[in-house]
Amino acid sequence: MDDLKQDLELLHELQTYDVEIANIRNQISQSPALIEEKNKELEIKKIEVDAKKKSFVELNSIKKEKGSLLDSKEKTINKYSMELNAVKSNDIYKALLLEIEKAKDDKNIIEDELLELMDKIDNESVIVKKSDAELKEFEQKIATDVSKIEIFKKKLEDEIEGLEQAREEHKLKVNQSILSQYERLREGRGGEGVAIVDGESCGGCGMVLRPQLINQAQKRRELAFCDNCSRILLKK
Repeated sequence: MDDLKQDLELLHELQTYDVEIANIRNQISQSPALIEEKNKELEIKKIEVDAKKKSFVELNSIKKEKGSLLDSKEKTINKYSMELNAVKSNDIYKALLLEIEKAKDDKNIIEDELLELMDKIDNESVIVKKSDAELKEFEQKIATDVSKIEIFKKKLEDEIEGLEQAREEHKLKVNQSILSQYERLREGRGGEGVAIVDGESCGGCGMVLRPQLINQAQKRRELAFCDNCSRILLKK
């Protein structure tokens, strides 16, 4: 065969297109995972805010229960107070007074608990409002991040379109017989069917090459293939 230097160099240039296209496709393939990660971040934030809202709702529910209990104690005090005027037994009178005092003590405790609850509710209200505002800002940030990912993905897709067109044009310059062998080889080797001889090793797999192979690649009279990975060897 004639000197294959030009054919091999054209083939290696073709491979640079293939490698770049493969790298860009890999970046594009990561886009869904990146978007999913952003959505997960948003879901976590929402869960955190919902937990704070749940605490706020629970405190208000407890406040309502305490308020009902307070009303009940006040009604009990009023009821026993009215009964005092009707009783004629001294023992019953004393018993009613004890019940009234007990109800008043309970009422005082409930009122203290309500005051403490109201302070907590006021604090929680501030926290919930702040969390809602932060969530809205975070939602906008995530939306912006997702939009950037999608815009970058579209940019990469446009780049691939241009590279593939350039590859098709460059492919016409390559020896078709060598090209067909390259196309078969690159499919199972990470998109690379050509390997540069790196000293005494294959630049594709790192295997030490036989001297005869290195000499064959140096002469460029016929194709030389790595014994290990089968890539076409190119000696610069």
